[in-house]
Amino acid sequence: MTRPRIVLVAPARQANARTPDRFEYDGRVLVTRAAICEEFAVGESTTRTWWRERATNGHPEPVYREGRRQWWDLEAMREFVEAVRSAAAQREQPPAMIEHEGHTLINRPGMAERYRLDPQWLAVLYHQRDANGHPDPVRRFERFLYFDLEETDAWNDEREAAKRSSLTPVDHRGEPDELVDITEATRVLGYTNESTIRSFLSRNRDYFPAPDQTDADGRAHWHRRTLWEFGNRRSRPGRAGHARTGG
Repeated sequence: MTRPRIVLVAPARQANARTPDRFEYDGRVLVTRAAICEEFAVGESTTRTWWRERATNGHPEPVYREGRRQWWDLEAMREFVEAVRSAAAQREQPPAMIEHEGHTLINRPGMAERYRLDPQWLAVLYHQRDANGHPDPVRRFERFLYFDLEETDAWNDEREAAKRSSLTPVDHRGEPDELVDITEATRVLGYTNESTIRSFLSRNRDYFPAPDQTDADGRAHWHRRTLWEFGNRRSRPGRAGHARTGG
């Protein structure tokens, strides 16, 4: 193959320098295996596996060679890598819910999203199911366990109810639109001191409501109704955030 005229993407080098791992020719960017590894953050062993399996995976052919060195069209490789990763993601993530013998089943990732629970914490609850009533799996699909949705909904509702019963009581007295500071907010929600709310604001931003108003000195204020709404739907922060809503 005739050596192309090279227009470097990187800063220009001497005419007799080694052809770079990435260069532009005839409107295309050509890249070696080393450049592919850098561009797509993959290891050399992965790229070699792709190349060995090119008869079945659609790996592009090289468009330029110098001895044993090969260059591929960067955009063609980008399309190939995206297709490989998309196929891998579909293999690794089966549907969250499936129908089985007249029942809707849900897997652990689906439960984590539905109940706003950390997947690792769900795994702990599953292994402790003799103590907490977590439902047994109905079937396995690939490496995922599936559970009866009605059973997991009932189990989670009972778990949330038990947690809410242990939470501090909320004081619903006062005008809903009245703005209160953090001291009053602490009292309304039944907390011992203001550090509880301050901790929520700094460490669990998606858990506690943002202030409805901040004054010129940076002091936060909330409407009473904002605190009431939070208190009525709260659960333990860090695990679920808030109780599940909707179906």
